[in-house]
Amino acid sequence: MSRPSIPILGLPLACETYESAWRRCEELARAGRAAAVSACNTHIVSSARQNADFGLVMSRFDMVVPDGTPLKWILNARGAGLPDRVYGPYLMRHAIRHAPHPWKHFFFGGSPECLANLEKAVRTIQPDFQLVGSFSPPFGNWTEEENTAFCARIAEQDPDFVWVALGGVRQETWIIRNLHRFKRGVFFAVGDAFELLAGHRPFAPDWIQRAGLTWLYRLLQEPSRLWFRYFKYNSMFLLQMLGEIIFVNRRFRGKRPAGRLRLCFLGARGTPARYAGFETVVEELGSRLAERGHEVTVYNRSNHYRERPAVHRGMDIFYVPTVMFRSLETIFHSSLCALHAAVQPYDLVYLCGVGNASLARWLRWFGKKVVINVDGIDFKRSKWTGFARWWLYKSEIWGLRFADRLIADNRQVVRHYQANHGADPVYLSYGANAVSPGVDAGHLARFGLESRGYLLFVSRLSPENEAHLLLEAHAASGVTLPLVVVGPVGYEKAYFERLKKLAAPHVIFTGPLYGGAYRELSRHCLLFVLPSAIEATRLVLLDQMGFGNAILFRESAATREVIDDAGRAFDGPDPRVALASALKELTGDPAACRALGDKALARARSEYSWDRVTDQYEALFGEMLPTLNAPGRP
Repeated sequence: MSRPSIPILGLPLACETYESAWRRCEELARAGRAAAVSACNTHIVSSARQNADFGLVMSRFDMVVPDGTPLKWILNARGAGLPDRVYGPYLMRHAIRHAPHPWKHFFFGGSPECLANLEKAVRTIQPDFQLVGSFSPPFGNWTEEENTAFCARIAEQDPDFVWVALGGVRQETWIIRNLHRFKRGVFFAVGDAFELLAGHRPFAPDWIQRAGLTWLYRLLQEPSRLWFRYFKYNSMFLLQMLGEIIFVNRRFRGKRPAGRLRLCFLGARGTPARYAGFETVVEELGSRLAERGHEVTVYNRSNHYRERPAVHRGMDIFYVPTVMFRSLETIFHSSLCALHAAVQPYDLVYLCGVGNASLARWLRWFGKKVVINVDGIDFKRSKWTGFARWWLYKSEIWGLRFADRLIADNRQVVRHYQANHGADPVYLSYGANAVSPGVDAGHLARFGLESRGYLLFVSRLSPENEAHLLLEAHAASGVTLPLVVVGPVGYEKAYFERLKKLAAPHVIFTGPLYGGAYRELSRHCLLFVLPSAIEATRLVLLDQMGFGNAILFRESAATREVIDDAGRAFDGPDPRVALASALKELTGDPAACRALGDKALARARSEYSWDRVTDQYEALFGEMLPTLNAPGRP
């Protein structure tokens, strides 16, 4: 069945795959009338919005499919669920493979040499392909007599499918203005499909296409011819989309009581929390601010959320796509969100992560107050090298220069800024949720586990979190209790393969767990192990303290600041040996584990309260925005 259409800038785009789009084309061919199909990119969408006459042309197409990756992103952000775009050259190739005799085809456009090579290419793809004619019209404008002759030449062959490659806008206009001359046949506007399939130009590599950078690949091939076109139409499309977002997707509630603010969180993956620390901060802090009457918006990365509710725990959720590349995912998404946030009536923007600091200048140009939570000394983390590390170090300087406030979650981070930048970030730690026993739902049995009969590790499986150290120590310790490893793999596929080779038979990789499954496995573990020494406040550590778990951690100043003496540390010249010894000792003394768990829970309750953290944030925002309490503020 055909999927519904979703409009982008007023032009309905069919949410089709290559297979379903081709089925619709076959149905149109059997209908016994002339029909029109366009593989449409951002240039076409933008031109249809900009030019009313061309907009009318595009409205008469029977089907318009999203040729460009950015269009696919936008459609998916609106719930389309498309696995891929429907790229014109690939759609044509798909049709050639799946349209043997008796379907008849005609090629219109391209140079004589291109058409000759295209005919050879299609024969290799589909030997039974029935090409009844092809024609290369002269370059330039045609007289009415010439155009009539071209149409007569096509109609004489009575094709089922006519593939038209005259260049964007011109080919769509030609099809619609001449469709009445034909009794039947499906006319395709396919852009540069002839050149690509004929082998006159290479296709952009797959990773470039997935990143939405095919235009850049083409620009590098023909910069003098294409730079102005791309500059004009890409810029126009972005501005038009921004305008549509501003005026169509605004969900503000009108007047609000004095003392209440409008703020947004951007830079994290989003909410509900599905990944790591920042997502928990956004959910716990944002929901409490919403409960207190503030208007809170969270920008989610739509790529990470299949279910996309508009509201979660009182927070408005706005879904924006991103590119799924490790070094680009966050800054690309944050940049798109900052473009949107800059023109919204937010009082304050909360940026998650120092790597987004460069965006603070843009946001302040538009009158926004900006808070950046720097989340540790990011540039020192082992996962970053080269340009990414340089960027994160420079971002510390940009954050101090451009943001209204920098927030550090740990006093070690405050001391780093004092020593290296002569600056004092605001210290605001996180909260911990003290978790009641609750009702189990069978997740222990699902993994073959018994209460207090296993060890637990929870974190993203990347080298800096040092799961390998724990696996090596676990194997060396002789401890036979299962080790449960909970966490997503993300971009670290090779590292995960290494972990699987290190794992003893009683190591269980559960993958990422959320909600009830995560809580159940956390509540029943004998011992939680934190083998890394990242200088930041780890939300997973606070989580496990709130579960009342015994915690074995690698000695570091930042972690010691959080847990104090409510956990057991390991350290030494050979951390693997020290960890193995500590594992053996603690697993042999359940009473000591229970005592450590009680101390951890007591410290979580006394020192880490999300309600108190929210009070502190409200006080900080009040200092930054004293006019919030002015009477009559809209």
